[in-house]
Amino acid sequence: MGPIQNFHEFTSWLRRRWRIMVLLTVIGALGGIIMALQSERIYSASAVIQVINPVIVASSEDDTAAAPDVTRRVQMIEQRLMSREALLDLAQRYNLFDGAPLSPVEQVALMRQSFSITSIAAAQQGFSRDGSLSALIVSASDADPETAAAIANELADQLVEQSVSARQSNAQQALVFFEAEEARLEEAISSLEDDIADYRSENEAFLADSVALRRTERSSLTSALRDLQADLSARRSELDSLDVDSTRIVVQRQVEALQIEIEQLEQQETEMRARIAEIQDILTRAPVYEQQVTAMNRRMEQLQAQLTAASDRRREAELSARIEDDQQAERFELLERALVPEFPVSRSRKMIAALGLIAGIGLGVMLAYAMEWLQPVMRTAQRMERDLQLRPVVSIPYSMPVRERRRRQAIWGFGTLVLILAGLGVALTLSGAI
Repeated sequence: MGPIQNFHEFTSWLRRRWRIMVLLTVIGALGGIIMALQSERIYSASAVIQVINPVIVASSEDDTAAAPDVTRRVQMIEQRLMSREALLDLAQRYNLFDGAPLSPVEQVALMRQSFSITSIAAAQQGFSRDGSLSALIVSASDADPETAAAIANELADQLVEQSVSARQSNAQQALVFFEAEEARLEEAISSLEDDIADYRSENEAFLADSVALRRTERSSLTSALRDLQADLSARRSELDSLDVDSTRIVVQRQVEALQIEIEQLEQQETEMRARIAEIQDILTRAPVYEQQVTAMNRRMEQLQAQLTAASDRRREAELSARIEDDQQAERFELLERALVPEFPVSRSRKMIAALGLIAGIGLGVMLAYAMEWLQPVMRTAQRMERDLQLRPVVSIPYSMPVRERRRRQAIWGFGTLVLILAGLGVALTLSGAI
């Protein structure tokens, strides 16, 4: 059973403990006022950027590649805008941390919490998302509403400007790259054509056309060699049939003529055999040279295919560059500039002070009730009769001496006055600093 069970005990409790309740209420109110004065008013401003779909799409672009490109481009621009150097430059130009004892790392961390770029996904048919965007919201928060609006507008302008410059720069870089690649391939093809021509000129005997002629020549020489060998064999047989030792002039002349003819035929046979061996050597070595020519021709086909692809990409890059110059591609447009906010987004100072007052009242009530609970004194005859089932014969009320009462009142009054003055001094100091 609690110490307070009826209205009389409740009013008696209030009369005994009202000082502690009032004291804690004052402390809570002062604490709420101090917290309210310490709390900084934060204003937030937002600018809206609309993502406009491209009027003309280059042939190399499609729906699946365009949407992720927008998302990645926004992320890259956001990373540049939120880089350490960019944020510190922004803080210096707007005096965001003028005189504040904060390191550059702390300043950058606070600014990254205060500035944000939010992407709004475009409406899609069905349940799938392709990553396309419909709008971007650039927000900035600061204690000064005009500064918050100015920063939001500057970030939005930089985002739009960097988006345009990034697309134009990418298009120009792609065009320059493919033009250089096309020139490089044309030079490589020209150089390879010269190499092929020099190689064919230096090794003409080993190439396909010459090899066909050499095969024909070898066949002719082989047939002629067989005929020559048959003729030589006949002459030798004829020589063997003559009497070499004969003294007849006619026979001697026949022998001499056959010997000369045999020597000529043998010399022709030697020359034919040498030519056939030379042709055979050429035919044996020809495949190696033919493979080299085939490899060079294959390399030429690859370079020509690369040149065709580079020319196609170069034409697409030229088209993309013209589209970007004419602003017919996808672009960002500042739809709504940030206005100077009229009301802060942080919690109201009146609400903070009221919460401090309510907290002081609640704490005072709880402390007073706890003190009453920890000191279960039977102060009335009804309480004694209810708790002990005994009826007292005589009830003598307690009467505090006047001197003791004045001493306690003086202590409470002085302590309350000191506390109030201290709280007011702190509040005035904080308000002046703010």
